[in-house]
Amino acid sequence: MDQLNWSLAIDLIMAVIIVWMLLKGRADGVVKKLGGLLSLAAGLVLGRAARAQYAELVAERWVTPAIGRLLTHARESLGLADLLENLTEILNKASLPGFLKVNVTESVTTRGGAFLDSAVNTASNVVGLRLSGWLLFFVTAILAYVLVRIIFNGVIDPVISNLPIIGQINSFMGLVLGAVLGAVLSIFLLWLAYHLVPALSQPGGPLSPEAVEKSYLTRFCFQIFPGLFKIK
Repeated sequence: MDQLNWSLAIDLIMAVIIVWMLLKGRADGVVKKLGGLLSLAAGLVLGRAARAQYAELVAERWVTPAIGRLLTHARESLGLADLLENLTEILNKASLPGFLKVNVTESVTTRGGAFLDSAVNTASNVVGLRLSGWLLFFVTAILAYVLVRIIFNGVIDPVISNLPIIGQINSFMGLVLGAVLGAVLSIFLLWLAYHLVPALSQPGGPLSPEAVEKSYLTRFCFQIFPGLFKIK
């Protein structure tokens, strides 16, 4: 398949994505489209804020103690404490000088137990804080996203769509926004394929610099959005 055919294939795929997003934008209206974008932005912003503000509190009160109990149970299940006791007994029975036997046995018993306790505490604190942060982020982001979408789709959009002139403007602007989002989405998918499958960008491949350069829609999008997901 020559470069011209690959370029036509790229144009066809991009055209399908853009037309689909265009029609969907016209049907949804700009208010619903903006509601989706604002929902995503609100989720990300509030999720990060909740993680920064309350992660340590949630970790300290609930998550870290729970992980500590889990790791303690795992340590007991693995028999690490019994291993130290058996090692101590072996050292007591060993033919070692008295002073050396006492020092070695005390070191194994005391420092070994302290090391296990310290390892459990450290792991509990680190994992508990990280896990608390991500749980807060995802839960808050999802709740904020759903709440903002409900407000836009269930309250604002029905009112705007039913207004005689404003409703038509809403549909037209949704069409324009849908076309823009379709162009961005199509370029992003090309960029993703370009970087995830390097073979596609090899000479003669569907995403080689020559094929991309001959694609009308790709060049058009790069002219409108210079530097956007550059793949050439």
